[in-house]
Amino acid sequence: MRRHGTMTREEACDMIWSLYLISGAPMYEAPDYDSTQPWPYKDERDNDIAAKSRVISALSIMDTKQMSRNLGIHEQRLKHLHAAYAAAIIKRLKSLHLPDFGKKETALKDEIIRSHPANPDGNVIGSDIKDYEWTHRWNNLVTFSSRNSMYHSYVSKIMEKRFIPMLVKYFPDQAGEVVKYIRKAGYGDGEVLDLIDRTAGYNSNTA
Repeated sequence: MRRHGTMTREEACDMIWSLYLISGAPMYEAPDYDSTQPWPYKDERDNDIAAKSRVISALSIMDTKQMSRNLGIHEQRLKHLHAAYAAAIIKRLKSLHLPDFGKKETALKDEIIRSHPANPDGNVIGSDIKDYEWTHRWNNLVTFSSRNSMYHSYVSKIMEKRFIPMLVKYFPDQAGEVVKYIRKAGYGDGEVLDLIDRTAGYNSNTA
């Protein structure tokens, strides 16, 4: 958006479509820590996760009244569209996160270490081709673990804190709509109150 906060109708349309395409774009295929081939997206790291996080950040600060005027559509429809985008992104990342992965990560690392064709002098990496294969397996596991943590941290530290206040702002007198989109984001009934409490907090707007 321009610094003075105005957009043409064409710019507004382009932005909404861009956010839609980024929201729905597939994530990078997870690293296979049993593979001896390097992960093809190693230079991208968490760019796919960060891009989806930026979509939610953009939606959360958007002036829906202005966008409604620019696009010529009802503001309430725009709010439902934004909420659906954000919910879909969060649900996707939540579905990819493996909360218990840390429990078996140590065993997986030990297995890879034991498979290393150690040199007589004790060097970890030698010149044998198997050393490179070992390294790729190790790097794939480390990357898998890192991305698994990022799924959770991006959702809990950034996305939730944009998503819930946005819902409260969009649907101030419609608790059912707020809960509907929270469920669409992959949260169970028992998680709703805790989620609202740790993000928007308990106040007159969330009561």
